[in-house]
Parts: sequence; C-alpha cells; structure tokens
Amino acid sequence: MWRLSNAILRERSNPKAAAAATATVASAGKALTTKRFQHALAVQLDYYMSPQFAGVASALVNNTYASKGLTDISFLPICPVGLEMERVRIHQHSNPTSLSLGTAEQNIFVPTLKRNPQLKTTAIAAMFAKSPLCIASLPNNASENDFNPDIIGTHEDTVDIMRRIFPNHDVVASPRFTKTRDLIDGKVGAIQAYTTTEVPALRMTLDSEPFVVEMEGCNGAKLGYSQVIFAADECLQDDRKEIANAFCEATFQGWANVIDNPKEAVELVKEAKKMLALDDEDNDHWVDNDDFELEMIERCSDYVKGTFAGGKYGVIDQHRWREANEWLLNDDSNAELGFDDSVWK
Repeated sequence: MWRLSNAILRERSNPKAAAAATATVASAGKALTTKRFQHALAVQLDYYMSPQFAGVASALVNNTYASKGLTDISFLPICPVGLEMERVRIHQHSNPTSLSLGTAEQNIFVPTLKRNPQLKTTAIAAMFAKSPLCIASLPNNASENDFNPDIIGTHEDTVDIMRRIFPNHDVVASPRFTKTRDLIDGKVGAIQAYTTTEVPALRMTLDSEPFVVEMEGCNGAKLGYSQVIFAADECLQDDRKEIANAFCEATFQGWANVIDNPKEAVELVKEAKKMLALDDEDNDHWVDNDDFELEMIERCSDYVKGTFAGGKYGVIDQHRWREANEWLLNDDSNAELGFDDSVWK
C-alpha cells in the first residue's frame, strides 16, 4: 500500500512544479494549507494507475491533495475485477477511524450492492458521465446490420450484463490480460473493450479501425456512470464527509488541469505510476507510446466533460442515476440505491 505522507516529491521537468522536489508531501502539505484533516484516507482504484485516472495523477503529482488538507492519503493495492467494494469494506472495518473510498462502474457497483447490502457503500461522484464499455471485433468481420460473433469474451464481472444485452450470443468470461490476442487469434469473435483504451490500441496494432458496438443504448441498455467514486457508508455520517468532499474537489481540479493541458497530463500519469507502483499489470491491450497515452487521456477527458454541472466536474445527476438503476436491477423500487448527492453537487 502506497502512502502519500511518506512519499518524496520527485523533481519534474515542468519548471513550475519542480520547486519542492526534495520535500515530503506531508511537509509540503503543511505549507500549502492551513488545515490538515486528522483522519487517514485510503483509496481503492478499480484498475492500475493509467490515463483513465489522469485527474488523480494530476492532483497527486501537483500536490493538490495536500493543498486541500489531505496529507495522510494512501492508495490500496490493485484488486481483482469486481472486488473493489469488498476491499473498501475490509479496509474500513480494519481502520474504523479512517475514510475509505473506491472507484467502480455504476453497472458493477449497483448490482453488487443489491446482492450484498452488507458492503455498505455509497456513490458520491463520478469521473465519467457514461460508460465507455463496448464490444470490439476485427475490421470487416461485422457490420451494423450483421453483428454476429460466435463467442463474445468479457471480464468475469460483466458476463451477466453482456448476456442480457446479447441474449442470442455465447458470452464467456475471458482473461483481460490476453483478450486482444484471443481476438486476433480467433479464439473469440468479439471482446469486451473500452472506447478509451482497447479501441485505440486495436487500431494501432491492426493499422485499421476495429468494429465497435457501444453498450450504452444497445438493446436498451442503460449502464449509467463510470469511474464512480464511492465511500464506506459510516464515513458519510460524521466529519469524514468533509474529507470526501475535499478528495472530490482535488480530484476534479486535477481533471480540469488535464482537460486544459492534455500533453502535460501524459507526463503526470507517468510520474504517478512511479510514485504509486500501481502499473505492474501485464496485458496485451496497451500500446507503450506517448501517442496512445495522449489519445486515451483525450478520450477520457471527453467523458469527464459530460459530468460538468454547477461549475464543477464529477456531478452525478440523480435522474440519470435512477434511470440506470432501473435498467440494471430491472426494478424501479430500488432506483435510489447507492447514491448520496449531498457530498458533491
């Protein structure tokens, strides 16, 4: 587990940010803010540090978290897909005076909470206005009127939803580490992908555009928000709620910086990877060059822009949350499940 209060700020090539290169984040935080929160904060990202968390990277490297009084913040190790809520609950149980936050897609978060209310977690904000989830297949293998892959390979936590969207297809769990190769080798006819990541990676690998079907709206699907920020319930009942607000404020200030300076954000993500060491996943759907990273950052930024309301990014619209819940749960009696709009609005 990486802890911010023990990290040494690295010297960055950007001269505006290099001044405190040898200071600890904690001591820098004292200089930047007159307030320090007394509760520790832990964050469980639902994937390793990458451009989809560029706003977090920006807030981390530019010391924005410390400037908001968050001088004791840690990032938990990468966890298996679909277990983010469980990991947040375990950490909160083991550290009852801290604040535990996580990220997940609404289409994972809500059904999981419905199945296991004891996870006791609540969404407070979202980085992406809609899900970038899609199905990708090789070029010339499909058309909009004739999409009929024999097998669709998806992540294990998305199988049920994909089977609902594609009831006439064979949907199977497929390892995310090898899914691109499985597609190219013909082991599956299509794969679960994200328009922000695998789609540009496939184009660069194949030197042609893959065929893509976006999941939002496909066969009536309403998946809701992506990269939802959620908190352990008890942390929203006392002064820790203010810490949750400060985390959102710093994170979306980071995203605003990314949107304004996408090329700089490529370097911020690289630096955050070094700091957190949360970039060690070996997979075949990544292209290791700056052009790919920049395109991914710009695609992610477009999703973030859709959350803008009331002068800030990250705001969840209650009506849209309800609509997605009704579809995800196939039940309008739980449309309010899992959301508190009082932290970030």
